[in-house]
Amino acid sequence: MEQGLIENNHPANYEDEVWHGSGGATLRQIVFGMNDGLVATVGLVAGLIFADSSKGVVLGATLAAIIAAVSSMALGSYLATQTEVGYQQAQIRRERREIVEQPREELHEMRQIYRGYGLSEPEVDIFLSHFQQDRELWLRLMLRDELGILPEAFENPWKNAGLMALAVAAGSLPPLLPVIFGAVPKHVFIWVLIFSAATAFGLGGVTARSTEQAWWRSAFSFLIVATIAAGIGMAAGSLIAPLLG
Repeated sequence: MEQGLIENNHPANYEDEVWHGSGGATLRQIVFGMNDGLVATVGLVAGLIFADSSKGVVLGATLAAIIAAVSSMALGSYLATQTEVGYQQAQIRRERREIVEQPREELHEMRQIYRGYGLSEPEVDIFLSHFQQDRELWLRLMLRDELGILPEAFENPWKNAGLMALAVAAGSLPPLLPVIFGAVPKHVFIWVLIFSAATAFGLGGVTARSTEQAWWRSAFSFLIVATIAAGIGMAAGSLIAPLLG
């Protein structure tokens, strides 16, 4: 019975749980990237249009900004993930070393943790006795229960960078499509707003499925952010255009 209890609490058995898998990290990359690409692009396009820029200028400046944003966000995601994984791996090495060099202190820490879970002293003794026989299990449970680290859930820096790049590019495209297919940027500005609003609304609705938030509330929050970005862009374009003659 005790063996079954230990095995059922083994960190590897949590991989099938949604909140311990890689789905949350993937969704974070997609939502963050698309939202960043959408907000930045709609603000830039709106500003350029209200500065009375030509179609060539709007397309050229926006495409250059998108390429820069995709590169910057992908690199930032890679470095952030790599740094986080490196830190967690250092924590694992430290805990592994302390189990060998300071086993009594580490067992005492685990005793306090399991007491906090409400286990009785005999139950805690069963766990600690098993740990001394299986140091690898001891390490894994210490990482999970003391530090909240699950090695099998480490994120891949290259995967996150790729997802971020695709997400930023995908989010940046809707505000630019009307300009690409339109003759005069100002004449299609309403479609820039419509495409951007629809994308923001849809992105918010999709996000609500994983956050258990009301879909309309999440959708409107994304829509409001995109609207603010467009407003700032329009205001900046209107103010800057006269200064540039």
